[in-house]
Amino acid sequence: MGAFQIDETSGVPLWIQIRKRLVFLIVSGRFARGERLPSVRELSVRFGVNYNTVNKVYQDLERDGYIFTRRGLGTYVSETKEFIQAEFDDEIVALAGKLVDVAAEKGMLVDDVMELVRDQYAKIAHRSQA
Repeated sequence: MGAFQIDETSGVPLWIQIRKRLVFLIVSGRFARGERLPSVRELSVRFGVNYNTVNKVYQDLERDGYIFTRRGLGTYVSETKEFIQAEFDDEIVALAGKLVDVAAEKGMLVDDVMELVRDQYAKIAHRSQA
């Protein structure tokens, strides 16, 4: 499922954090069209959150057309992703491209860039705890 962290100290409700991450994984193609998603119970155990929290996320994603549920079979990524692709944030992709270009120009390696990004995320987490 890819890296998935929940920050209970961020002030952002857990269901919103989970929803945003799942939307990203769907929109970016990390979950393929028609791919079966983990069950609500599986995710609630994996992340140590209440079943109802994950269930709310799945209901919200289904209402918005990202996923669909087949009773008794599971929950799947929507087969019609045209509208989803339009929602992908091109600005982030452009910024990432620019970051990589500038970093390579400066002689930075992938690990250097990743450390820099992790440091920036740590600063955000620190600010939200203050």
